[in-house]
Amino acid sequence: MDRSPLDTLTRPDRVAFVLQGGGGLAAPQVGMLRALLEAGVLPDLVIGTSAGALNALAFAADPTLAGVQRLEGVWRQLRRRHVAAVDVRTVVRALARRRDGFLSAAPLAALLAGVVPARLEEAAIPAHVVATDLDSGDAVILSAGASVPALLASAAFPGIYAPVEIGGRRLIDGGVTADVPVRPAEHLGASTCYVLPAARSADTDVPMRGPLAMAYRALGQILESAVQRDLAAARATVHVFPAARSSASNPLDFRGTSRLIADGYAAAAAWLAARAPLAVAT
Repeated sequence: MDRSPLDTLTRPDRVAFVLQGGGGLAAPQVGMLRALLEAGVLPDLVIGTSAGALNALAFAADPTLAGVQRLEGVWRQLRRRHVAAVDVRTVVRALARRRDGFLSAAPLAALLAGVVPARLEEAAIPAHVVATDLDSGDAVILSAGASVPALLASAAFPGIYAPVEIGGRRLIDGGVTADVPVRPAEHLGASTCYVLPAARSADTDVPMRGPLAMAYRALGQILESAVQRDLAAARATVHVFPAARSSASNPLDFRGTSRLIADGYAAAAAWLAARAPLAVAT
């Protein structure tokens, strides 16, 4: 597999693209993937959490500029109803403790079925999805099996979506244990990781409004500490792209998707260009 001159600074034996979760805030990753391909950086494996897992698997299915363009088209069409359609009966059942999530995953499942291969192992390059075992609290790496259940499990935000049972385990959002799955990538043998982050809020000083926005902000603060610990403990060479900034207050806001994709591309392309001359000179 071809390598970028950037990789002469690292150990190029196993390169991983690591994609953070974040719902609609994962849109910049599409632009980052395009920048990586244009710079000639190709992975041996991809791994992601939640919406990052969707991007990772869709990219792995067709790791070309044409494939990234198709993924971008999917993101540009995304709306809240595709991932968070409110069904009164589902809400009532949840309130009555007859269901473990307030939202139905059916619209999201239908969307995913048209974007990713039927099975994880059918991707052109190895693709891995991170979820969390609800009972043990352990991170779970899904590398084979049906794609849609794996992605639904990785995105099953506790209380919003019901856990997904796979292999006898009840799985929930991978972000609970590995929002930026660098350590799982290392476990899979990666020695160089390119981290593609979700967008960060540009309005951190603005008071949150609404239960989802408040829950997401609080969880984000908790996860950020875990992410920093994981990055500090990583044994692999880790390159973290600059995060785009978003005015969205929650991961179900898709109004700024086009700008986020463009910002992700610009930031990643600039980052790669700034480091290429140094790599060539070594």
